[in-house]
Formats: sequence, C-alpha cells, structure tokens
Amino acid sequence: MEFLRGGDTQLAARNVRYAGVLCGGSLVAGVLMGLILGGGLALASRAVTRGWGLALVGALLGALVFPAEFVVVAWGTGGAYAQLGTTLLAWPIMTVVAAAHSADIAGRSRTHTWLWAPGPALRLGRG
Repeated sequence: MEFLRGGDTQLAARNVRYAGVLCGGSLVAGVLMGLILGGGLALASRAVTRGWGLALVGALLGALVFPAEFVVVAWGTGGAYAQLGTTLLAWPIMTVVAAAHSADIAGRSRTHTWLWAPGPALRLGRG
C-alpha cells in the first residue's frame, strides 16, 4: 500500500524483502528438513526394527532440523519477539509430528496404502 499511496517506500521495500525472505527461506528450510528427516529415517529403518525406535529417531531428527526454520524467522522478522516466541512454540509440535509419522516416512507403515514400501511389511506396532 505504501507503494501505491506514495508513502514511505523504503519501509515498504523492506517489508517486501522480509516477506520474500520468510516465504523463500521457509520453503528452503522445509525442503532441507524433509530431506534430512526422510534420509535419516531411511538409513535408520535398516537398523531399527522396533516402532518406538523409529519414533525416537524421528523425534531426534525433528528436534535437530527445526532450528533452520527458527533462523529464517529471526532473519525475516528482524528478530521480532512475538514471531520468534511463536516459532519456538512450534518446535515441540514438529518433534512430536516427526516422531508420530516416522514409520510412515520410512515406508514401514501399512496405515496409508500410498506410502507402502515394496516387499513384506514388518509389524512395528508391538515393541
């Protein structure tokens, strides 16, 4: 709106730049988090045979990769406290979601048929 009204165009340009950093940075961070989670769980699924073991690996990887998003939010908001606090609140949620769906991500679950891995499935629910 500042561009259209002829107001403070430097402020408007900074806000557009921050929006680009937040959108683009979040996309890049999400891709990196997905690659690390998927790759880590694929490697761990060969050695870990229990469901809780994959959940533990997923939780650990989810907790370790989330700071990338925190860095993006810190950079894109100029260190705004409310946005950083909200992002920190999402960290345990990311960890729990990664743990809960680790078997699905690794292709060891029969819950979602479109995620089935070829070959025999292992029963990971007991353990």
